[in-house]
Amino acid sequence: MLKFINYFVLVVFIGTLAACTPKPTSEEAGVDLTVQALVEAYTSPTPLPTATPEPPSILTVCMGQEPTSLFLYANTTAASRGVLQAIYDGPFDTFDGQVQAVILERIPSLQNGDAELRPVEITKGEILVNADGNWVALDEATRFRPSGCTSATCAQTYSGDQPVVVDALVVRFQLLPGLLWSDGTPLTAQDSVFSFHAAQSFFGNTLEVLRYTQSYTALDAQTVEWVAIPGYQGEYATNFFSPLPQHLMGEMDRETMLISDLTTRNPLGWGPYVMDEWVPGDHITLHRNQNYFRSAEGLPRFDYLVYRFVETGSAAIDALLVGECDFVDQTALTLEGAPRLLEAQANGKIALQVTNQHSWEQAAFGITSVDETHVDFFASREVRQAVAMCIDRQGMADGLLMGLATVADGFLPPEHVLYPIDLPTYAFDPPSALALLANAGWVDSDQNPDTALTSLGRVDVMDGTPFVLDYSVPEDTLRQAAAQMVQTSLAECGIQVNINVQPWEQFLRPGPEGDIFGRRFDIAQFAWSVDQAPPCFLYTSDEIPGPSPEFSKGWGGGNLTGYNNPEYDLACRTAQTTLPDTPENIQAHQQAQIIFAQDVPAAPLYWNPDISAAQIDICVLSNGASADLDLRNIESFATQNGCPQ
Repeated sequence: MLKFINYFVLVVFIGTLAACTPKPTSEEAGVDLTVQALVEAYTSPTPLPTATPEPPSILTVCMGQEPTSLFLYANTTAASRGVLQAIYDGPFDTFDGQVQAVILERIPSLQNGDAELRPVEITKGEILVNADGNWVALDEATRFRPSGCTSATCAQTYSGDQPVVVDALVVRFQLLPGLLWSDGTPLTAQDSVFSFHAAQSFFGNTLEVLRYTQSYTALDAQTVEWVAIPGYQGEYATNFFSPLPQHLMGEMDRETMLISDLTTRNPLGWGPYVMDEWVPGDHITLHRNQNYFRSAEGLPRFDYLVYRFVETGSAAIDALLVGECDFVDQTALTLEGAPRLLEAQANGKIALQVTNQHSWEQAAFGITSVDETHVDFFASREVRQAVAMCIDRQGMADGLLMGLATVADGFLPPEHVLYPIDLPTYAFDPPSALALLANAGWVDSDQNPDTALTSLGRVDVMDGTPFVLDYSVPEDTLRQAAAQMVQTSLAECGIQVNINVQPWEQFLRPGPEGDIFGRRFDIAQFAWSVDQAPPCFLYTSDEIPGPSPEFSKGWGGGNLTGYNNPEYDLACRTAQTTLPDTPENIQAHQQAQIIFAQDVPAAPLYWNPDISAAQIDICVLSNGASADLDLRNIESFATQNGCPQ
């Protein structure tokens, strides 16, 4: 689709947008760049100059959701994040499992000198982070890491009244020089400090980065220093607070920030585009930021960016195929529309993009139930391994997910930098699984493959108990279809499955009322999302939900399987409480994944695909990190004329 459209089409298109609502005038550089101004410019009777200017270029992104707010600390929906990519650009982006600095000189590390361990003296009663990573007051029996100690093996126990010396992690973040807010005001380190204090007012210590922060200060106009509570040794490289414009928001209180148009609907940023108008239920329009720090590179490539809201995935595909959308993001596209998208791609009409890094689908095993009458089919590791071998995961990815999903072998995707190369995997192999089940005490007692296996010689299950279990899924079409495939494949291993469909509200209900998080189930299918840090904590013993005080988190724990392995706990705790730059940290993260794969508290199924699509002539000018068509790259979207050859 041509991106430089003729005057008539431009006036009709922009006139339609402008007619939806009165539009504020941009004050940027004293130039009126609003949609209304464009309409007046191209409908004015004033004679055109001899050299006819090219009409503005417009990039239209169709979304399946509309943001409820664009305030940094009020909304985290995918739609909001997509729009904010155009307004903020960073401060960090993640490509191929690795964090990239956007508005900072570099990612801080111990190696490059932007992070250091500074010895500090702590006296009895003062706050520190103990050897287990908990925020405590120094007292008798406190296990702590003395200065120079970077692992649990050298931790000591406090036994007196004398001060101790521990290390405080100090990290400096260096802003790129010359950064400007889109109104031309310099963006400084103090804007990040202001954002830190705003985050404190909204979240207190509920965010881990805030919980472990001792101070966050501006050393000069471009340098921020983050100091951790003494003893903390954990993630730090991204503990930088995305700047907020203190010159506009400095007098706002917490309540005003949540409702002001300057924060929720028209936020000031430093990114490639500047807000023009937001017509509820229809679209958001932005124009090129003349003060963008990458303007010298010719970015962004489009004069205008329009986020258009569509009601259904089918409507989004229709709009894409007739040229009304240049790009359709993941909020609008689902697997239901995949056949049309795949056909259009095969015919050379669109470019389809699939990413598999955001959430992994799993079949979680009920290992230990709080109900003493419940049969714990999966108390044995060998049984869990066998069942994992009985699930045709590749068949699910190819059939149910039309080849758009990647089979999961653990809780990190293979491209992640911490993914171990020797991770145990479980291919679909019913004969081997049946042999493993027989060794574990589940046998075909009647020599009839159509009936369920029965227990024999197990100490935890009465002999003759049939292997008949419930497979719980939320009220979700795709997961119900997945459950049916699991039911079919487990039947090949002599395991009979009854599918138990629950409304989402009931499925997610905490214990003791809810069956799933109340630990009264056999197998439950759902997805955990994955951030940059590996989520090993979801399966540690202190996350097991149950009645307090026996279970430290009461019914709020996330380890609904009841899995408990001290070796796994140690590996995960070490990974969480050692510095990311150290070999101990990498080894611990990988060891936790290996133990998880060996013990199989949950059978990984597949990575849920995020689908987006673009016009065939839309491409990305690679920034060296990733050339994917992704809203993180919105500033580098280009037409065919600007695409790399």
